Amino acid sequence: MNDEKKENNKLQRRDFLTGLATIPVLGLFGAGLLNQILYNKNRDELLKSDFNLGDLISESDEYQNDTEGDLLRIGIIGTGSRGMNLLESLGFTNTRTKNKLYGNLKIQLAGVCDVYDDAAEEAIMLSKYNSFVKNSDEFPRAKRYKNYLDMLSDKEIDAVIIATPDHWHAKMIIESANAGKHIFAEKCLTRTIEEVYQIKDALKNKKIVFQYGHQNRQQLSYKVARQMIMQNILGKITLLKTHTYRNTPQGAFIRHLDQKIDPDKVDWQQWLGDTPYYPFTPSRYFGWQKFFEYSGGLPAHMFSHEYDAINQVFKLGIPKSVVAMGGIYYWKDDRNTPDVFQASFEYPDRELILTYDANLANTSTGEYERGAKVKEIVGNDAWMKLGLNITIYPDKNSEKYKEKIKQGLVEPDSPLLSFIPGENKSSVQTITSASKKLYASSGLVSTYRNGKEVDVTYLHLREWLEGIRKGIVVSGTFQTAFEDAITCHMATKSYLEKRRVEWDPVNQKVI
Repeated sequence: MNDEKKENNKLQRRDFLTGLATIPVLGLFGAGLLNQILYNKNRDELLKSDFNLGDLISESDEYQNDTEGDLLRIGIIGTGSRGMNLLESLGFTNTRTKNKLYGNLKIQLAGVCDVYDDAAEEAIMLSKYNSFVKNSDEFPRAKRYKNYLDMLSDKEIDAVIIATPDHWHAKMIIESANAGKHIFAEKCLTRTIEEVYQIKDALKNKKIVFQYGHQNRQQLSYKVARQMIMQNILGKITLLKTHTYRNTPQGAFIRHLDQKIDPDKVDWQQWLGDTPYYPFTPSRYFGWQKFFEYSGGLPAHMFSHEYDAINQVFKLGIPKSVVAMGGIYYWKDDRNTPDVFQASFEYPDRELILTYDANLANTSTGEYERGAKVKEIVGNDAWMKLGLNITIYPDKNSEKYKEKIKQGLVEPDSPLLSFIPGENKSSVQTITSASKKLYASSGLVSTYRNGKEVDVTYLHLREWLEGIRKGIVVSGTFQTAFEDAITCHMATKSYLEKRRVEWDPVNQKVI
């Protein structure tokens, strides 16, 4: 190839990629649908035929408005680390530095229930403040409940947030539903498979709003990824890869062991509930995720996030079968859940496999940065790296891009498209720097609206509150919770029973 031809190819590729950079993210969230996509003038037909990315989802500034409607009185059960995160996302914090994007949710933290006196008191103190309320006096102090049943019987509580260890979820959700309280429940939905069905029966015909606490239902990138997949940019998809990589004691649920805690301030017997008796230890109290007595292990705590993200994109539902293995290979403490875990989820009707790898004592390898929440969606023409952002890489053997590769318009195994929320009004773009590559690989705690970073937990809680007031359908429905819990528990069951576990879709049961 002579120098002139090489230069022409470079110019063609530049024009092609420039054209891609002008494809806007369009659509939903009250922003409306645009009827036309803007393209690079020299590449109209090429882009229209190969990257029909119209009607993608846009950012919206609707959430900036203060909430309309009556005051809602909220109670929270469980004020550990996650419970306090939820309260902060609702605005209950004594710092006044929250972004102006966060509107007044028009709520009162009316009740607090926790078995640990100090934790309950800290939440009660925060109930006097709300950083989202403009020019307001201090809120009244929340009432302390020693037992959650007392809170549920109080007619002064309209809705409850359940942020306890998993072994309490089923009972609390069922009792809350029976009391007519609206429910925001953290994942995993339950500790056991049997409890999933108990909740299903309890919620049936109840006129309450249930929101499952997967805040990344608000993540813009997953919505855009689904639209991209539907446009067949990747070709036939046969493999979905997810992972959790951690390499710290904190990441392995070894938490607060040096914290001075007075056992007399903890109602330990109430915390244990119906589980086998063990003497109080900070390890069990703060690191309950390490024990099958209180949790479903890594599938329930870590894979649950990954599965829900993939389920948003593909609407997979429950797998036909699951095979899992693992062990306690590094953290030789008092845990009985594995610190290394692997599972494969089979979807023969979709002709694909979903995999999950977890390691709590090792660095990530290859393309993955340590701790980055990245999903890998593998097609025969290209593959997608999906996290807070999206990056698409064409394959050198792709039939779809074969001619474009020959023409030099597409470079095989190099980034082709990216979606980076908050940058250039969240357009579909090309990768232009190493820093962008790193930025595009991680993030699960925030998304972007109107070019600004927003807490996804705030958005998810706000959606729940709007569901209560306006009757809108929330994104974390019980059906999504059901699919998530059954799928995660199938992996745990396979690990514990050392066998292939299957789903019977006719009888709706795990076998």
